[in-house]
Amino acid sequence: MCYIVCPADEETNGYSAQYSSTGFTDMGNTGNEGIYRHFIYLLLFMILKFKPDVVITEKGLSDLACHYLSKAGVTAIRRLRKTDNNRIAKACGAVIVNRPDELQESDIGTGAGLFEVKKIGDEFFTFIVDCKDPKACTVLLRGPSKDMLNEVERNLQDAMAVARNILKNPKLVPGGGAAELTVSATLKQKNPKLVPRERPNAKSLVTALVLLQKETSLKRKDIISAFVSCIGS
Repeated sequence: MCYIVCPADEETNGYSAQYSSTGFTDMGNTGNEGIYRHFIYLLLFMILKFKPDVVITEKGLSDLACHYLSKAGVTAIRRLRKTDNNRIAKACGAVIVNRPDELQESDIGTGAGLFEVKKIGDEFFTFIVDCKDPKACTVLLRGPSKDMLNEVERNLQDAMAVARNILKNPKLVPGGGAAELTVSATLKQKNPKLVPRERPNAKSLVTALVLLQKETSLKRKDIISAFVSCIGS
């Protein structure tokens, strides 16, 4: 699998003079179709000599370039977003190059297992699966409406952020009042061992923690006021 950033369409007219290996000095502005066809052929020859199965580019591909690639049995994907291009390169082990003459054998990604195109709904999607040691992946979300998809995407991002935080800092605080009950139970056990003047404060704190666990439907101000009243008593 080969990843190219430079275009291979009509936009190459102003770019062709940079290729000194072609032997032409002014191919972009002559209007000669033969020179243009020869230049496209030279660009593709630099790519096809490595015998890739799929060529992916962030820029455009002309019909002539697609014709040459099709004759060589190569599938081409054009105008791919940069973020998607980076993910696919990580998944397949390829290196993105800016110019075809800079392409090397080591830049070709050989980690892709299966390349296929599927139609889901009214749109076509490209799948690159069964990759060897992939460093990136894609999650495909489906839903009945755009609003539902946006909600699912937000929930997925939150879940992934939680998983990332757990991996970075493997500590977890359970919800549902579990932390408050644990602290209150620990204070109840240690209350007899405290000095007499500290026992009323610990008892009030235990009552406040139990209240926080039970009154989960209260607003934040009500919870704080109830907590302060229990501590004060």
